[in-house]
Amino acid sequence: MKDNLKLFFTEHWKYMAVSTACKLNLFENLQKAKTTKQLAKELSLNEEKLNLLLNALHQVDFLSKEEDCFKTNSLSEFLTESNPESLKFACLNWSSEHLTAWQNLDFSIKTGKSSFEEIYGKPFFDYLNDFPEKLHAYQKAMYEYAKDDYKILPDLIDFSKHKSVMDVGGGYGAILENIKTKKPNVECVLFDLPKVIDRVPISNIKKLGGSFFEKIPNQSEAIVLSRVLHDWNNEKAKLILKNCFEALPNNGTLYVIENCSDKIKIDLSLLSLNMSAMCESYERASTQYILLCENTGFQFHSETKLNELQTILIFKK
Repeated sequence: MKDNLKLFFTEHWKYMAVSTACKLNLFENLQKAKTTKQLAKELSLNEEKLNLLLNALHQVDFLSKEEDCFKTNSLSEFLTESNPESLKFACLNWSSEHLTAWQNLDFSIKTGKSSFEEIYGKPFFDYLNDFPEKLHAYQKAMYEYAKDDYKILPDLIDFSKHKSVMDVGGGYGAILENIKTKKPNVECVLFDLPKVIDRVPISNIKKLGGSFFEKIPNQSEAIVLSRVLHDWNNEKAKLILKNCFEALPNNGTLYVIENCSDKIKIDLSLLSLNMSAMCESYERASTQYILLCENTGFQFHSETKLNELQTILIFKK
């Protein structure tokens, strides 16, 4: 037991080794087997230290090794950007500012405030907006998660009953991409910050830039809010919902997709700690989301289980 405890203290070394490999584009360059010397020369890396990293990655089952050659395996293939199911940016997401915020989690526990904001001097999303490439990396990470998490959404919800659907705060449009694939006749509108919208590659949807804290355009019969409300405290969540309410026509539909703590068997305490450190928010129960929506004028209609973690809460105006 004591030996297991000692190993536990350094478990993060494994993730940091994998994250470093992503940062250095090692997996992209090892889709064909290479020696350490070959790879070090190609990428201008220190051969001795690179060899340590490659052997560590082999040890934790992220590389195959035959004689002196290393190559990606079935696991690390998902960490190459060319893979259609890539999770490379999702991997990178947790090793930078998120990690720093966690290293200062005691501040959040003592004060109830965001350790990220204490360190960086501004809220997380404001910080991202100051750094285009960091914002792009974050949105790529969220796209990778969303593309996988929401792939069966159009099978569970018949979006064709709406002439148009708007994904508010939808990032790079993974949900609408899934809807368009299965329901091509539905008009899909993506609404997010202009800096985000400018880099969305999807061509068969309408893209609108703006802030959901200011005004959401009257462009659709239905609005999707997927993993948006959990990023914000109650006051800001209510403002987003108020603007959604005003944007919808009478009898319009709001789809709220969230991890609802009362609908799953998984304990969300660690995830809530992350939200506390980053955004001063937390993972709520479905009853709390319903209360937030009803307090802004929506009527709760029904709910549908999306996956192991997420529930779709459906509201009417």
